[in-house]
Amino acid sequence: MGLGFGVPFVLSVAMVATSGDPSLLILPLPFLLGLWVVQGLAPAGFTLEADGVRIERRWLSRFVPYAFIRGVDRVPRPVGGFGAVGLNVLFGSQGPRWNRRTGWHYLAITNTTDLVYLHTAGGLVVLSPSRPDEFAARLGRRLSKEVGS
Repeated sequence: MGLGFGVPFVLSVAMVATSGDPSLLILPLPFLLGLWVVQGLAPAGFTLEADGVRIERRWLSRFVPYAFIRGVDRVPRPVGGFGAVGLNVLFGSQGPRWNRRTGWHYLAITNTTDLVYLHTAGGLVVLSPSRPDEFAARLGRRLSKEVGS
């Protein structure tokens, strides 16, 4: 946050002080806009709904229907790597990634220690719920019901 907004703001104040041009105060605005956009797209939570898993974000939440989820586990594996259109930022990592060991996968994580892996028809989806063991157990039970019905 300091690098994204604080440093440009301090620089703009210093430039105004040396040049006397108040228009330089707008220098940090693009950085602030970038931070605002990124925090709006960051994962904020994960909800088990009636028809699927909702990846909560301020804007553009994602939905993975139970019918597309083949399994769930907590077995650690390498994630991350080359980010095709994903973001690695202050508020978490989200978006598609690729690495040699895991292949293509979608990240929606805020930390790298409490991960839950969803095996879907479209590939691996990696989540970081606040209570990962409980989330994985509840999702596993829900998937068992879906298969049984």
